[in-house]
Amino acid sequence: MRVMVVGSLLTTGVFDLDDIVVSLSQRQVLGLILFAVFLIVPIGVSRFPHKGDPEKTPPLVAMQKQMGLERLNGGVFFIAIVMWGVIFGSLLFGLFAVIWQLVLSSQPNPEISKEVWDWRFSLAKLAALTATLGAVVALPFTLVRLGLNQKQTETATEALFNDKIDNAVSDLHAQRQVTKWLDGIAQNGWEDDVTRRNGAIDRLLGLAIEEREAAPRIARMLSVYVKELTREFPAKTAPETDDPEILREWTLKLQVARSDMQNAVQVLGRLRTASGLELPNSAIDLTGVNLQGFDLSDLNFEVVSFKNAQLQGADLSETRLKEANFNHSRLQGADFFKAQLQGATLFDTPHQMANFFAAQLKEANLSFVQWRGADLKHAEMQGADLISAQLLGADLRYAEFDKETNLTVALLRGAAVSDLDFTDVSIEPEQLQKMFGDASVILPDGHGPKHENWPEHWSKKTLEWDEFETQWRAFQHSIGQDPYNPE
Repeated sequence: MRVMVVGSLLTTGVFDLDDIVVSLSQRQVLGLILFAVFLIVPIGVSRFPHKGDPEKTPPLVAMQKQMGLERLNGGVFFIAIVMWGVIFGSLLFGLFAVIWQLVLSSQPNPEISKEVWDWRFSLAKLAALTATLGAVVALPFTLVRLGLNQKQTETATEALFNDKIDNAVSDLHAQRQVTKWLDGIAQNGWEDDVTRRNGAIDRLLGLAIEEREAAPRIARMLSVYVKELTREFPAKTAPETDDPEILREWTLKLQVARSDMQNAVQVLGRLRTASGLELPNSAIDLTGVNLQGFDLSDLNFEVVSFKNAQLQGADLSETRLKEANFNHSRLQGADFFKAQLQGATLFDTPHQMANFFAAQLKEANLSFVQWRGADLKHAEMQGADLISAQLLGADLRYAEFDKETNLTVALLRGAAVSDLDFTDVSIEPEQLQKMFGDASVILPDGHGPKHENWPEHWSKKTLEWDEFETQWRAFQHSIGQDPYNPE
C-alpha cells in the first residue's frame, strides 16, 4: 500500500498524476498516525479527573507547579517532557559515541587527508553536540527562572493593587482641620473630609473594574462603611400618623444624611455591572441602614438584604431587586416605578404612598405587607404570595395575576381593578364584593358582567379613565373609606 499526495491541479480542475510530489509508504503512514496519537492522547487524558489520593499531588503536577507552568495543559506538559527526554537522551548518546570514536581512533597521519578531515569532523560534532546538549539541559532551569520571575511580577502587581485599596480605604476615614468661631474666639478642630471620602469611593469602583476579583472585597468594605455612618447619622423617625398629607410632607423634606453615604450605596449598586462579576449573596449587606431620600434608581441590588432598612422617600425606580429581602423595612413614600422585584421578600413592610407602578413582583413574598392605597397599576404579580396582605384601597388596574398568585385572606376592601383576568386566580367572592371594577375584568372561571356572581356595584360596561376614577372614589365613600387614608 502506498499513499500519494497530489501537488497541484490543472487549470481544468482535473488531477494530474504527473504532479505527484510526495510518496509515503505504509510504514511511514503508520508512523505518522502513531505520532499524532502520541500528541493527542495525553491532552485528552489530562481532561479526566484524577482518581488517586486527593491529598497527594501527582508527581507530574508537582513538577509542573515547580516550573511555574500551572496554566499549561497537563497533556501538553507531558508531551513536552517526553520530547525533551527523547532529545536529551539522543544528544547524550551521540556525545558519548563521538567521544568513544575519538578515543579509539589513532593519531591521524597528516599526509592522509581523509583521516585528517574525519578527525576534524569528529571534533566539530563533539563541539556541536556539547553546545546543543548544554542548551537542552539549561531549558528546564530557564523555564523555572521565568516562572519565578512571573510569580515575582504577579506578587509585585498584587502588592501594588493592595496598596491602592489600602490608600482608598484610608481616605474613607479622611478628616480635615477647620477653624470655628465660638463666642468670638477662633478654635481649631477636625471634621470629616466628605469630598475626599467621595473620591475614595469612586477610586474603589475603579479598582473593582481594574481587578474584577476584588469586587466582593470592595462590596463588603462599602457595606461596613454605610453601616458605620448609619450609627452616626441614624434615620429620622416618621410621624406617628396615618394622615397621608402629613406623611407626604415629611417624606418630601427628607434629605440625604451624607453625600458619601449615598455615593457608597450607588457604587454598591453598580459593582455587578462594572466588574462583570456575579457577587456572592452576602457581599452587599444593607441591613438596617439609613437610606432615607437616597437616589437608587436604575441600579442592581439583586439578592441584597434591606431588612429593617429605612427607605422612606427613596427612589428605586427601574432598579433590579430580584430576590431582595425587604422584611420589616420602611418604605413610606418610596418609588418603585418599573422596579424588578421578582422573588423579592417584602414581609410586613409599611409603605404609605409607595409607588409600585409597573413593578415586576413575580413570585414575590408580599405576605402581611401593609400597602394601603398602594399604586400597583400594571404590576406583574404572577406567583406572588399575598397572604394576609393589606391592600385596602389599592389601585390594581391592569395588574397581572395567575393561578399561582396567592390572595388568601388578603384585605382588598376599596381596591380597584380593571383590565384584569381572574380566570385562574383563587379569589373569594367576598373579596370581589369589597372591591370595585368594570366590565374589562374577567371573573374566576371566565365569567363576565352577565353572570350571576358579578358584583352589583361593579359597572357592567368598560369605563373611561376619568369615569372609572369618579365611580371608584364614590364607592369608597359609600363604604366609609377615605381614599387618601384607606382603612
